[in-house]
Amino acid sequence: MEKQPSHKGKRFIEEKPNKKKFLIPIILVAIIVVVAICIWLNCKKINEYIPTNTDETNTIAENPVTEINTVKELETVDVSELPNKMGSYKVIGELVIDKIDVKKNILEKTDDASLNLSVTKFYGGDINGIGNFCITGHNYKNLLKRLKELEVGDTFDLINKETKTKVTYKIYKIYTCNPEDIDCLYPPEEEVREATLITCNPGGVTRLICKAREI
Repeated sequence: MEKQPSHKGKRFIEEKPNKKKFLIPIILVAIIVVVAICIWLNCKKINEYIPTNTDETNTIAENPVTEINTVKELETVDVSELPNKMGSYKVIGELVIDKIDVKKNILEKTDDASLNLSVTKFYGGDINGIGNFCITGHNYKNLLKRLKELEVGDTFDLINKETKTKVTYKIYKIYTCNPEDIDCLYPPEEEVREATLITCNPGGVTRLICKAREI
């Protein structure tokens, strides 16, 4: 016959598991305290990097021309020397790039015939209007062959024949892309005047793009 535990033995067996009951709550409380401390320290560290200056007039850090763009009053110029037409194409303005000795009439339409005459309006609204006015021209000696010599920071002028106004633009980006890439035609998100010059790279496989904004 199996010997039964004594009264003291029973009490020991019954009380021993009760001590383990306190371990789980203690461990849980310790975990919660550690997590809370970690969260507090992390938040404190993050707050150290949050700027306290909330002034809305701060300069935009990634502005392409390093200045706050504002729509300015347009300069009035004499356009009497600009012809009304070249061939059968209406002349709507003039492109002037002093650095590479370019002074070309801008024709209102882009096709094979107009491109053989001068630079042309490729996309956009009016010359010097709000948005992105795109000009294209062949990589010919008498047209935009020297466009590759331009650098970021260089400037050029666009003259609108109808409104008799001139705007100076500063180049902020120059890059090469495939003909299928039309990102250069998209208008800017801001209410600014932007101009894009487009020509072919040697061989005609890729395009050279010069993006500029009013200064």
